[in-house]
Amino acid sequence: MMKKLILVLAASFLIVQVSKAELFEYGAKIGLGYSSLKVSDLTGLNNGTDVYDLVTGDGVMAYHIGVMTRVKIAMLYVQPELYFNDGGGTIERIVDNVSTGLMTVDFQRVDIPIMAGAKFGPLRVNAGPVGSYVVKESITTDIADIPPDYEVFHKSMTWGFQAGLGLDLSKISFDARYEGSLSKLGESLNVGGNDYALDARPSQWVFSLGFWF
Repeated sequence: MMKKLILVLAASFLIVQVSKAELFEYGAKIGLGYSSLKVSDLTGLNNGTDVYDLVTGDGVMAYHIGVMTRVKIAMLYVQPELYFNDGGGTIERIVDNVSTGLMTVDFQRVDIPIMAGAKFGPLRVNAGPVGSYVVKESITTDIADIPPDYEVFHKSMTWGFQAGLGLDLSKISFDARYEGSLSKLGESLNVGGNDYALDARPSQWVFSLGFWF
């Protein structure tokens, strides 16, 4: 009887402590980013008229909005998130070191990062994989060898990673992360009768403001 009472008291104490520790949290987040398409530069492309290179162009401003959860044990935590992300980037056509054409890519996608990290007081460090489902992609181009129906995201699901720092101040959180891509993207591009793999992988700096309910 005494052993059972001790076990019940111990279990009750553990439940109370878990409740006080607030192991599980959920909230909303919104933020801005700087998005670009990192290209493995294609050089010496010859269409019979010009010899040119395709290189990474300028980035664009991006935004995201969504929800987040966090499960924490002591100083460690796992933070799954889901948010809508709008971004893009550009690719330039270069002839004799002069830009002679531009392809602009805009994308809308759903991102699902699963971050794992550690807290040191209000400061956090975290990293983890991110799966991205492309909802829509649009391209504008004045590069003759790239048709307007060219698809950078020929796969609807892509994979990448995020890593960065965070700051928690009561119910408010701030995050700064870098995101890179792990998936090969883009259809082959035919120039002058030759096929080239245009592997344009998205990357971005992500800055977020979150609120825990």
